[in-house]
Amino acid sequence: MAPGPYERVLETLDDLDARLAGLEVGYNETNASAAREHVDRLGAFFENEPEHFVALEEAVDRLVETEDSAHAATAKEHADALKERVEVQLDEE
Repeated sequence: MAPGPYERVLETLDDLDARLAGLEVGYNETNASAAREHVDRLGAFFENEPEHFVALEEAVDRLVETEDSAHAATAKEHADALKERVEVQLDEE
């Protein structure tokens, strides 16, 4: 059976988490671009979750613009919060 929307979002968040973990170690253009693409993909799903999603988006934008790995930890915190919300929603179904 094909994964549903929650499973696809969790897969994207897992990959984003891995990219952000790599960026915490050091800035890398490939990981930064992939992180931004993942955030763009997640936008429609989290349109009703503005607090953490907007904060995630802003942290990833700052990370890419400044090439400063310090923003990766902040982005990771918000991505983890979104992941927890999706897992709760999935468990409730």
